[in-house]
Amino acid sequence: MEGGNEKFKPQRKILIATDGSEASEKAADFGIETLRFEGAKVYAVYVIDTGSYGSVPIDEKKFKKIEQLEEIGHKATSYVEEKAKAAGMEVESIVLKGNPAEEIVDFAEDQRVDMIVVGSLGKSGIERFMLGTVSEKVVRRAKIPVLVVRKQKEEKLHKQILIAADCSKATEKAVDFGIEIAKLNGAKVYAVHVIDPIFNDLMEEAWAANAYEQFKKIGREAISYVEEKAKAVGVKVESSVLEGNPAEEIVDFAEEQKVDMIVVGSLGKSGYEQFSIGSVSAKVLRNAKVPVLVVHDIYEFVELFRRCQKGEEVLAPAMSEKEQ
Repeated sequence: MEGGNEKFKPQRKILIATDGSEASEKAADFGIETLRFEGAKVYAVYVIDTGSYGSVPIDEKKFKKIEQLEEIGHKATSYVEEKAKAAGMEVESIVLKGNPAEEIVDFAEDQRVDMIVVGSLGKSGIERFMLGTVSEKVVRRAKIPVLVVRKQKEEKLHKQILIAADCSKATEKAVDFGIEIAKLNGAKVYAVHVIDPIFNDLMEEAWAANAYEQFKKIGREAISYVEEKAKAVGVKVESSVLEGNPAEEIVDFAEEQKVDMIVVGSLGKSGYEQFSIGSVSAKVLRNAKVPVLVVHDIYEFVELFRRCQKGEEVLAPAMSEKEQ
């Protein structure tokens, strides 16, 4: 995988989902602080969960409850609005009704948003990225990058970003986003590739040893791609090829180096570029103590960008409406 010199330019529309909780406020703070792109527009979105009402007619009591939730929604979006305006960003507040995850994703698609920012808080109030939470459902459903932010122990940013690298198309897109954010914030990038030691017990076999060397070569190519992209735009970069459980190594490395954000492509061990429960990206999300940006391969860049594959430049194909 070889990097081109053309700069990646997102459309700079950011959706910040809020539920009025401290966790979502911290997510908004982090998102606004790290995504202050010139000319960016923020959509502050609150969704009133009407799922509990089902098809039962709404009586006066329920109507008043919805009115109360609308007030909470306006207050929650006002927090985001004030923060965004203070950062010099254009902002629009929206209160929607329906299934939170579905409404957030649908609104993002309708408005051609480039990135969604959510806090890692579910209905249970447990501050963790878990199966069934709104944040998990948004990551699973969204076709665009999703930044999941949990409340951090340290308020101070170290201006360091970890980009988990492999040779997938999902990683190419993750690298574009990660480096653009690093450049915006004057941050250092750690390019990390992890070799899963699945051949350790078979190393005496010639084919296993050969396969292991191939994996090492792929790892070096993956981090070289990140290095080239970073250096091309003046971003400081340091690379590491590690061995072990990919998700565990990524999370541990991030903690040791005190990175502010982890960027991963949604690629699982099976090779299918999707966010699944057992994928590396899902495991990183569940265990990381810092914000995680998940970039899906199916994300369609609004502005066409160039990428290199096998030494030959190609244009990323635009998706048809059916594929979307």
